[in-house]
Parts: sequence; C-alpha cells; structure tokens
Amino acid sequence: MPSVFDLPYDVLREIFTRLSAVDVLNFLRISRKLYYHLIDDDSTWYIFCAPYGITDTSLFRKRSFRIIYGRLLHRYGALLGLWCSDYPFKGNIVEFRIVPDKWLRRGEPIIVGDVWEFSSRAGTHRPYYPVYLEFMQIGFTPWKKSTPQTVNDVQISWHVRSERDLGFLVHNGIPPPWVRMDGDGRLATPSLHVMAPTSLTLELGGWYADQVVVPEMLASAPWYDANRGVPRLPQEEDPPPIVENTDRWYFRPTTLQYVAGLQKPAAIAFFPPPNGQQSDVRIPDLHNPPHYFSSDYKAVIPRYYALRQPTQEGDDPASPQWRPESIEGLWLGDYGVHGTECLFLEYAADESAIRAWKITGDSHVPRGACSWDLDLRQLVSDSSPSRRSYEGRGTLAQRGFRMSEQRPVRITIAKRDLIVVSWEQSYNTNYIRYRQQRGRVGDS
Repeated sequence: MPSVFDLPYDVLREIFTRLSAVDVLNFLRISRKLYYHLIDDDSTWYIFCAPYGITDTSLFRKRSFRIIYGRLLHRYGALLGLWCSDYPFKGNIVEFRIVPDKWLRRGEPIIVGDVWEFSSRAGTHRPYYPVYLEFMQIGFTPWKKSTPQTVNDVQISWHVRSERDLGFLVHNGIPPPWVRMDGDGRLATPSLHVMAPTSLTLELGGWYADQVVVPEMLASAPWYDANRGVPRLPQEEDPPPIVENTDRWYFRPTTLQYVAGLQKPAAIAFFPPPNGQQSDVRIPDLHNPPHYFSSDYKAVIPRYYALRQPTQEGDDPASPQWRPESIEGLWLGDYGVHGTECLFLEYAADESAIRAWKITGDSHVPRGACSWDLDLRQLVSDSSPSRRSYEGRGTLAQRGFRMSEQRPVRITIAKRDLIVVSWEQSYNTNYIRYRQQRGRVGDS
C-alpha cells in the first residue's frame, strides 16, 4: 500500500514547509530511512529560521540552520516582540529583538532584551518616546570564550547598556554606557523564568489595603498576543516569590500575598540574584518603576505577558475612506505630572467603539484600566474639516484607583498619528502613534 514515505524527496520537503518544527521531528522519528537525510538537510531548517530574518549562516560562524534553530530560536524565539508587566499601578514594557553583537561576537546576531523607560517630564503637554535600556543578551558562546565542546552552547548574560549616562548605576568602577551585572559569569545573576497559567493574583494587605484597586491582566484583554506563546522552558506552577523588603525606613504595616483571582495566561518573569550571593551592580527600579505606592510593592517580581503590536499606517481622518481599524495599535500619551504612558487602542467593530487601554499607568488610573473610549456613532461637528471628533468618556480616579468615574470627553483624531482628548476641566491630552525606533543602541 502506498504511503507518505513513497513520496518524492522534494515533495516531502514542501510538505514540511506547512508543518511546525516539532511536527517535522515527530514525522522523522517514525522513518529511519528518511531521518538522517532530512534531519541533516539544511533546507529543512532554513524554513524555520527565515521568519526570524535569519537567512545566512555565515553570520553565525557557519553553524547550520539546524543548530541555529534548534539551540537558539526554537527555545527563545517566542521572546521576540513586546511584553507588558502586571507590576501594580505603573506596569512596565520589555522588548526582545535580534541585533548584531559587535562587542563580543564580531557581528553575530543575538537576542537582546530592552526595558522601556518613560520620561516623567511634566508640563510639556507632549508625550515622549521611551529610552531603551538593554538588560540581557541571549546568544551562542562568544568567540574568544568558546571551546569545541561549548561553541554551540547558548548563553544568557546580564548587563545594562543604554544611550544615556548610566553612571548612577556603577558601583565597581566600570564606566557607562556598558555595565555588566553578572561579573562576566563569576557573580550571582538574575534569571529568566516561564510562569504557568494561574488564577492567583497579588493582594496588598494592611492598614490601607482597602484603599487601592489594581486591575488584573487577563488573556481576554485586546492587547494580549495569544498567538506568540512563551519560551520553551519548563513552566513553573508556583507564582514568583515575594522578596522581603528590608530597607523600608518607616513603619507602615502592609503585607503582600497571593489570593484567588481570575485566570491569567502563561508569562515570563525575571528573578533577582539569590539573597546572600555577591552581585557587583544593583539595578534600581529596572522592572519596578517608581510611583506613589512603590515602597509597598518593592518586593514584587512582576509577570510579563505577550503584547500585541499591530503595524499599520494610519488613515487620513479627512479622507472619506478613513477606517477606524487604522487606529488600533500602540500609542503614547502625555499624563501631566505622571509623564508619558503607553496605551493600546482597540477597535471594537461590534460595538462601534474605540477604547484606550493603559499598558503603563500611574497611581490614579493604573495599567490594565481603560483610560477613555469613544462611540463612533457619536460624531460631533468640528471647526476643521481635516479632523474627526467624537463624544466619549474618560476615566478619572483618586489615588489608588479609588472612586473611579467616567466623565464626558471630546476625542479628536487630528492627524494620522495624533489624537487629542479634551476633558471637561479644559485641558487636553495628546497621543501619538508609537512607531518602531531605529538607530538605538545595538542596531546595525
């Protein structure tokens, strides 16, 4: 009886382009006749490297596509893109991308992780792009340190590199803009973990615990990227540990604990170096940006969830062909004394609505909350024919997200990449569309 194994070799290779790498391996395991031919055929693995932009093995010291995918991309490829954290109130964003390493690997591509650090400049009435702090690298063993036994090993290194002055981080005499966190592998380091789905949520207890409300991060959120998955590392069932806060200079009897909440998806987390072990550089507020309640949440190890980043050109609001879906994506907004915050704008077609969800937030309206929404059926007259204005609702709250309420606002789509929200207190909030920044540290 004819079987799939009787198909021509080229036909089988074409079939593999429709399968995942795991499916290809499972298929090959059942046929010793085909296993060695296809497992060593680099074209089999080229198709899995190409979506990551890896099409030339010469950049990797002529490692095969099988090694590049199997050792690096298969395990860590899901990291690539944006991740947003559940750090209470403020939130945080990290981004992973592939860039050439000119420091240790002579231009060999590696995966780097950047923290987005937003400006707290107030009074300028305009949002600012973040500063990107590179804090980790994932790549093959550096050239000078590799041996025949370790040349194809993948390493994670920890450091801080930025376009701005990092002198305030230095405790060991190493000058900016490059500060090693791991002592070149000799000292205690942070660690990357994959956290399993959970219904546990963090709760603040103590004398004013009932005065704070923090939204949960759910898989049903429109900003969540359900298709990306998480790195192929063991998933840990226990939540990130709560690190004891020993340097509080005043007495305020509050506690942190995990309690039952709503179901949340798998996530990644960055654990600090183990207590009691030597580490040469401290990185204050790298993943826990400061805010009014920082002292109570300093011990938190946040979970990071995959963040969608739709890439599209905005439509001209003056055009009759303007599409509301062209608004969807990441935007940066000016929030006065709180500085620049990042939002995900959702187009809900079934409700004829656009909603602005906070990816990063503040002590009044935190991350995970809806900052404002508009009804596309409530178009209002505007003095300029080049804009579109709608009636909407904006969220205001007292510190701690208490007594939140929605107030009438006018939301004006002023340009392709500019939105202005006018509040009843006669002040405006400007939002600009986030576009991928090039030319930052690490780029070629």
